[in-house]
Amino acid sequence: MATSSFNKNFILDTKKSVESFERIISTPNKSIKIDRNLVSPEKERRGEQKLKQMLSR
Repeated sequence: MATSSFNKNFILDTKKSVESFERIISTPNKSIKIDRNLVSPEKERRGEQKLKQMLSR
């Protein structure tokens, strides 16, 4: 969650910071594959029950 105090302005004032920024920008994002079997309705219900038990203590 972004905060209102976050300042989007930044300065790359050294050669090392410029190279690091270039490396970050040029590296493609790795896609994350989600295993849909982990979120079955039964497992979701069990997770909700465990959470309710933990919060009721």
